[in-house]
Amino acid sequence: MDRTSHSRPTLPARLLIGAALVLLCALALGAVGAGAAGQEEPPLNPNPERPSFVVIQTDDQTLDGLYATFQAFPGAAQTRAMPNTLDLIAKRGMTFNRYYVSYPLCCPSRVSLLTGRYAHNNGVKGNIQPNGGYFGFSFRAADDHNIATWLQAAGYRTIHIGKFLNGYGDEPYSDGKNVPPGWDAWHTVIKADTEHFFYGYTLNDNGVLSEAGAYGESGTWEPREYTQRDPAGCPFEPAEPRPCVYATDIFNWQAREEIEATPPDQPFYLQLDHVAPHGDFRRPAGPEPAVRHYDWFRGKRHPHNRKEGFDEGNVSDKPRFIREADHLTPTEKRIYRVYYQKQLESLRSIDDGVKDIIGTLAQAGRLQNTYIVFTSDNGFFFGEHRLLGGKFLAYEPATHLPFLIRGPGIKPGTETGELAANIDIAPTVLELAGAKADKSLDGRSLTPYLRDPALRTRRPLLFESFVETSDVEANGAISSSGERDGGRAGGNGKRAQASLLAPPLNYEGIRLGPYKYIAWPNGEKELYDINKDPNELNNIVKTPNFFPIRNFLHRQLRRFENCVGRECREVTPPLPLTRREFQKLQAQKRREQRERERQREKERRERERNHPGKQK
Repeated sequence: MDRTSHSRPTLPARLLIGAALVLLCALALGAVGAGAAGQEEPPLNPNPERPSFVVIQTDDQTLDGLYATFQAFPGAAQTRAMPNTLDLIAKRGMTFNRYYVSYPLCCPSRVSLLTGRYAHNNGVKGNIQPNGGYFGFSFRAADDHNIATWLQAAGYRTIHIGKFLNGYGDEPYSDGKNVPPGWDAWHTVIKADTEHFFYGYTLNDNGVLSEAGAYGESGTWEPREYTQRDPAGCPFEPAEPRPCVYATDIFNWQAREEIEATPPDQPFYLQLDHVAPHGDFRRPAGPEPAVRHYDWFRGKRHPHNRKEGFDEGNVSDKPRFIREADHLTPTEKRIYRVYYQKQLESLRSIDDGVKDIIGTLAQAGRLQNTYIVFTSDNGFFFGEHRLLGGKFLAYEPATHLPFLIRGPGIKPGTETGELAANIDIAPTVLELAGAKADKSLDGRSLTPYLRDPALRTRRPLLFESFVETSDVEANGAISSSGERDGGRAGGNGKRAQASLLAPPLNYEGIRLGPYKYIAWPNGEKELYDINKDPNELNNIVKTPNFFPIRNFLHRQLRRFENCVGRECREVTPPLPLTRREFQKLQAQKRREQRERERQREKERRERERNHPGKQK
């Protein structure tokens, strides 16, 4: 698909439009100044000191994972996957119910969070070197023009903990010994994407690599099991005299240490990037939970059932690569049910860390002036639309993700339905910090919606992808033989892993109002009303009633697909009516017209009866 063919106004026309807008803005500001002098809106943060920030980002966590509950047997208490996150962030702050990532793949999504820019502008368009991954990031402007460098220049202490970008520490592109620009404290896993170890990983601690065995042993590839795990009781009261080294617990501990190490008068930005709940390619399928959380969700079923799109029955309205996919096998269903259970169990230790970090902030006297964000880089498919083990498609399980924020000035327990995205995080943090970016930002600050949850705009969100089939990891996808695919087709080659059989390049889409519109490079299209069809089972792109919506969204996609900076933040005209809505409106107008004519005729006859001598 040609991503650059749409036309834009000529320079003279744009200058005339700009001049008109300036004049209108000046008139509007003058009216406001005359009518509301001295009534400037107070800042969101009531504290005189600059706030600090903790951004917690998980890996492959779906929206379902945040709210998941499990009842082991009738009458048993409900176990929540993330009670602390919901109680201490969501209930004490705001939930963005329509938060999306524009490019649901690890590295591009994370770079958009760091830079506030879509992938087509920050240049990091995949996970794999040389144009994607950490190497692709390292020689682009994104490397030293991002939220860390901007906040560091503004006097913030910047801290990174956990996973950074795919390929960091993978030879020959990166040895994992460097600390990228902008970070004052650096505790980052190397080879996090190629190994995904929860034991036996290597950390770069401020430029020094940890010694072999410092964080446990990963074991050999066969029999694909950890040879040693944390002793029972970790990290609180280990039953054996050896250290607790489970990755999530170590990251949480480092976060607490760095908060305490920051001078009381210095604001900080801490980004905690967990490896969990990404799978680690060890048995059983899925990530490795902390020992204390083993089997907490054993018996939990898939996040969606058949009516919600699991192993979708009728895929005649889907793109060809899904139409040609087989139904899921019993083995695949069993494997990915276990995978989901292990994801939920691994989230428990992240949730423990949320409580500990908030407790540390409170003890340090910083909680009342710290904004805490919780989100994920992308989602995951657990059989929806016959998709397994991948994410980078624009369907809801991969793109519609958690976004929670608490902090000064945010009313507890609030929710908003305004569309938000990962490109909005950096602009929001910068505004709250009083810092400036030295590059244009595609995203916008979310502070107006933190003040007023009812506020709505027509700023659309883009979906985009630039990967080739070989650029997307198998994510632990398991073939029908029960072995990890490793990027190869298993069985008859028609498993619908999103990482394997998706079209190779350049799908794009747009999210606006209740609608999601996707354009595939082979000309196929998809249109969904997410309010009425949240599981995207009914593609209405060929339904005549929605042709006005389809055509409008296609035009808007052409308008925004190559947007830069301010252009990406512009609003669209109102959505058009559907054909039926238009017909109803026309029918209503005709009825009203007939009623007016009857009323006029009635009035004429009344005049004739009252004044018979004045008849014409």
